[in-house]
Amino acid sequence: MGEKITVGKALIEAAARLAAGGVDEPGPNAQWLLADAMGVPRLNLLSEPCLSVGAAALHKFKKALALKEQGLPLAYILGWQDFRDIRIKVDKRVLVPRPETEELAGLAADFLSTRTGNISALDYGSGNGAIGLWLAKEFPGLRLKAVEKSARAIACASENAAALGLSGRVEFIKASTLEPVRGLVDLIVSNPPYIPTSVIPGLAPEVLSEPRMALDGGRDGLDVARMLVRLAPAKLKKGGALLLELGGFQAEKLLAAMPPSVWKEKRTHKDLNGVERFVFGTCG
Repeated sequence: MGEKITVGKALIEAAARLAAGGVDEPGPNAQWLLADAMGVPRLNLLSEPCLSVGAAALHKFKKALALKEQGLPLAYILGWQDFRDIRIKVDKRVLVPRPETEELAGLAADFLSTRTGNISALDYGSGNGAIGLWLAKEFPGLRLKAVEKSARAIACASENAAALGLSGRVEFIKASTLEPVRGLVDLIVSNPPYIPTSVIPGLAPEVLSEPRMALDGGRDGLDVARMLVRLAPAKLKKGGALLLELGGFQAEKLLAAMPPSVWKEKRTHKDLNGVERFVFGTCG
């Protein structure tokens, strides 16, 4: 690219470069990166293909393209990710939230809307905090416990809570299980690690750049989910619920392992792609 270039030309050349490097969705990636480099909304950028790209923006854009070619997730390069209607900081300390997790948050909100009085929720493996913080925003009276074993992830989530003005309603708990949690909640929601250990080496470079502890679910991917099923009943109010996001073909297996003597209501939910991805159960 020359030092004087239009938006249209920059996008065409960048998309071709990313495609040649094996990057998925090269066009949208190029658009987001250029919009960020120029400090303008992406849609505004697309409506002005003849606009010139300044030297500073072009330099930033080239650096971002190089990072994308190396397999870095778009959210890490931008430093943020939109999650439903909030924007959260995302970096190498945390997993990048997927669209399915936005669906999980929606299911959580559906359940919480049926509860009365002082409602509370626990977001296990909270990572960047997206699920719990969005719920706290949706339900102004909600008290949130965010449980996470990574101190680095807790730091990121704390920054997001502060940016959203929610710090006063969130208790961050550094723990690898539910055992240290005190008090009862209406809902435990989690997007736990669910990728089988043996599968991880073959994942795409973008995924491998994310924290392994947020991916590795053990031999069959269900180690953490089973722990939650075992420990959640002691942490839930009467009629409280556990809601989990899992990988394909895992939901029915976990559902079968939830004792009907403990879980009074249990079912799976499909994601928008028709995959049985979410497990729901009520207790007591």
